[in-house]
Amino acid sequence: MTKQPYVICLMMTSLDGRILTDNWGDRPEVKKLKGKFEEIHEKIGITAWIVGRTTMEKDFTDFAKPVLKRGHQEVSREDFVADHEPGKYAIAIDGHGKLGWNEPLMQGDHVITVLTESVPDAYLAHLRDIGVSYLFAGIKEIDLKVALKKLRGLFGIEKLMLEGGAHINGSFLNQGLINELHQVLLPIADGTAGAPALFEIDKESKKHGATLLKLEKVRKIKDDVLWLTYLLPG
Repeated sequence: MTKQPYVICLMMTSLDGRILTDNWGDRPEVKKLKGKFEEIHEKIGITAWIVGRTTMEKDFTDFAKPVLKRGHQEVSREDFVADHEPGKYAIAIDGHGKLGWNEPLMQGDHVITVLTESVPDAYLAHLRDIGVSYLFAGIKEIDLKVALKKLRGLFGIEKLMLEGGAHINGSFLNQGLINELHQVLLPIADGTAGAPALFEIDKESKKHGATLLKLEKVRKIKDDVLWLTYLLPG
């Protein structure tokens, strides 16, 4: 039976647990603090990372619209592994095919998009043409456990970095799929009412009460930033 990757969730937050960095302003000292995320990402050194659609389009694809290949297309609902250099992967959870892709690389990492079978044939045909890999993890809704097993089986991904947003983080947490949490805690108080937090789970889908974590390590790094490492049950 195919195992799942070991999942490390890496997130940068304010002291009050907020993750939307746009709310923090653009003062030089704030910009410097925001740079701590990439520093720690590089130190951890995992080369396969996964985010939700909202995070991908906001921070990486610049809200590009999905491309549908012209003409009549019939594409079977089979996973597609494009030609690529193995080892470095940018993975998006995009159940309904709303992300626009124009090339198979994101910051030098091979793009894998996780879809449901409900996406249009013309969308899949475009992905195949440009060399973006995709896999199916559900008919109409994403099954994260299926997605993780396929990422391990098809691409050999043994360790995976989960990097948000709040709802994707919450879905992984709710299903017990996170092994470690690395929280980069900045000396910033956000205070924005309703701003997204580190984990968000809809009440109707929440499987249990609060998740208890074990504090593994606390590191104070430059500029009064704390790097907290927790282990999760299971």
